[in-house]
Amino acid sequence: MSDENHAALLGRSIRTLAWLGDAMFEQDVRRRIAGRGDLPLARLDAIKAAIVRAESQAEMLHAIDAELAEDERDTVARARNTAVPSSARGRRDTRTYRAASGLEALVAYWFLSGEAGQSRYASVLAPRVENAIDVAWQRLRSRPRRG
Repeated sequence: MSDENHAALLGRSIRTLAWLGDAMFEQDVRRRIAGRGDLPLARLDAIKAAIVRAESQAEMLHAIDAELAEDERDTVARARNTAVPSSARGRRDTRTYRAASGLEALVAYWFLSGEAGQSRYASVLAPRVENAIDVAWQRLRSRPRRG
């Protein structure tokens, strides 16, 4: 994708940025999990779900908040301040959903900002993603058989 296309995507609504960041984040998590080895798909999905769920994303955002630059904080704040869609109400609390949207928008912002943004992702968020995968991998890679 050209730099012009990246710039155009950065200019989209914050919801579009969060939607794109959600996909980018999940793809990165899937690659990192797949790099660890083969497991039944149900277990791979369970590990992935533990990382990409809103509660986990909100925790990661909280953990990196002090490390964010002003432009990154602005992106997160814009995403946090959007109205919560009615489909998300009732499934989780609004604050958690908004924080997860903030992280997703930030991920897209980083990836669309070119090499510097991707470097920020690698240094600020990727270590937390790896740690979360470590925890989920240990907890979910082998489940006792029932019955």
